[in-house]
Amino acid sequence: MSDKPGPIEPTKTMTIAGGLYAEAFLPAGSPKGVVLITHGYAEHCGRYREVAHVIVNAGWAALSYDVRGHGHSPGARGFIEHFDMYLDDLRAAAEAAHQLAPGMPFVLLGHSHGALITLRALTSDRPPQATHAILSSPYLELQLKVPGYRKLLARLASKIAPGLDQPSHLRADQLTQDPEKQAEWAADKLNFPTANARWFTEASDAQRYVAEHAGRIQIPTTWLVAGADPLCVPAATKRIAARVKDATYHDLVGLRHEVFNETERGKVFAELTNVLARCAATSAAQSA
Repeated sequence: MSDKPGPIEPTKTMTIAGGLYAEAFLPAGSPKGVVLITHGYAEHCGRYREVAHVIVNAGWAALSYDVRGHGHSPGARGFIEHFDMYLDDLRAAAEAAHQLAPGMPFVLLGHSHGALITLRALTSDRPPQATHAILSSPYLELQLKVPGYRKLLARLASKIAPGLDQPSHLRADQLTQDPEKQAEWAADKLNFPTANARWFTEASDAQRYVAEHAGRIQIPTTWLVAGADPLCVPAATKRIAARVKDATYHDLVGLRHEVFNETERGKVFAELTNVLARCAATSAAQSA
């Protein structure tokens, strides 16, 4: 199989948690386990069909879903009343994922804002019962420094005009160095170019919570961190990962934010496959 296998069509689509759109991918035989994919901010789960191809090729099932306010899921674009709503949706998606491979290993995979959702869930009082978590370029600190007065204005707007949108000024070349992937992102009508006040303050609070409670995470984690990320601060991610028990940190030198869409994504896919193989082997040994 190519180190850049390309996307595959979902085995089936479904709705979960009161209307969230989801895509399920199943291998030819009985799955060794299931991976739940949570995408980043202002994008959608359809952008992870190549990742799903890698997972299926490893003999696992995958479930990806459009986060509330994204893709085909309901809600104003990017808006969230409270970050806990993301956690409730993650739990519902986890229940749907478990049904694809009952009793088998369960792995969480989150990219950027999806990794923040995953980490916030793992540090909560009701963490998902997962075998492992894979975190791609977690959104734990914004590379662009926001002046204090703008943060204050954002918090004020979050209270009086929570749906207020501002341009995100995100560019395709910040995400990946692959020209084809850049063109795909720019042409994708399900992506959106804005961020709103309530989401910003809720995500900022979630970042602080994860930083303060990272030691609560009790499952093994793999961190796939873009070393040349123009959006998130790798050093901040590394500091937080260092406080997590049984964390494996990969500094992906030279890669930009979307490591699964980079020109060198083959080596990232290889590590993803290795993690799944280790999870399957550990599960088999425990069952023996």
